Amino acid sequence: MRGRLAFGLVILAVAFVVIAGLYYEGVLQIAVSDPHAAHHTTHAILFAVLAVASLIAANFAREKTV
Repeated sequence: MRGRLAFGLVILAVAFVVIAGLYYEGVLQIAVSDPHAAHHTTHAILFAVLAVASLIAANFAREKTV
């Protein structure tokens, strides 16, 4: 069960990285204050931080071997 949770968190981290890249490139413009801006760096940073947090959570959730 814990292995599946860790795997799910890694998949979530990959999705966050993709979303961060799309925000940085200006392709994704959901919930932004200036839709005409070329880059949405703050949103990209937010999703990058969420990706790192998901990977840290996956490390804690994985099955430990002794």
